[in-house]
Amino acid sequence: MTRIDPPKNLAHDLPQAPYLFVEHELVLGASSPYRCHPGDHRSFIVIGGRVRVESRHADGSGHREYGYLRGWHAEPGATYRFAQVGVEPAVVVEAGSTTGPVHESWDVPVSPTTAAHCRDVDSYRVDKPWGHEVWYTNNLGDIPYALKQIHMTAGHQSSLQSHQQKVETNYVVDGQATVLNGTPAPGDTDAVIDTDALPRAVHARRSGWSSAANVLHRVIAESDYTSVEVSTPELDDVIRWADDTNRGNGRIEVEHVGARV
Repeated sequence: MTRIDPPKNLAHDLPQAPYLFVEHELVLGASSPYRCHPGDHRSFIVIGGRVRVESRHADGSGHREYGYLRGWHAEPGATYRFAQVGVEPAVVVEAGSTTGPVHESWDVPVSPTTAAHCRDVDSYRVDKPWGHEVWYTNNLGDIPYALKQIHMTAGHQSSLQSHQQKVETNYVVDGQATVLNGTPAPGDTDAVIDTDALPRAVHARRSGWSSAANVLHRVIAESDYTSVEVSTPELDDVIRWADDTNRGNGRIEVEHVGARV
């Protein structure tokens, strides 16, 4: 098989990113090496083409295929590789923790003796006034990152928001959005923000941005828009400075219908 090139760092605009977020391009017939990261969780989402995952479980099982906006988690200690299949090149984004080494080998490794597996990402859906989110890592428990899909319908916008602790990086999968981002949030939560004065940029497919803690940001969908977001795990840490439906701060319970997509 053809070997894939080194991944593209998608969190390059953070001085010290608290998570891994990279993109892998796989031409026809390309494959990653076999990989194992004993101390880290990793999550993968296919954003183009189709991918086969070959994971070497102790029981000999573990081959699956994934298409657009679907993917898998690799548990700490799992041994696996992923390869392009089908008639078009594939693109995969990888997110995760970075506490320890990653072991890679182009040779078939010794079959593992641990019970670590690769398994499907979650499909937990959170409905929003502007669209919906899919919380891919909702089935992983207490891990140091969160991965989600964000879908916004054309003509809608997110709240103007900031986070006290949460750091996040977004990467556009489809569509185009205008993003307000980069101004420090005021210390007074009753302050009125002049959104026309905030820095803004247009982002299309395979471009993205990061928002540090205590930075104002908003996404405006110029078309139907989909991104993949990785963040630190504080998903309920939201201060809404302006919102088209007057939602308050923090988690909105009625949005968590628990539907599966």
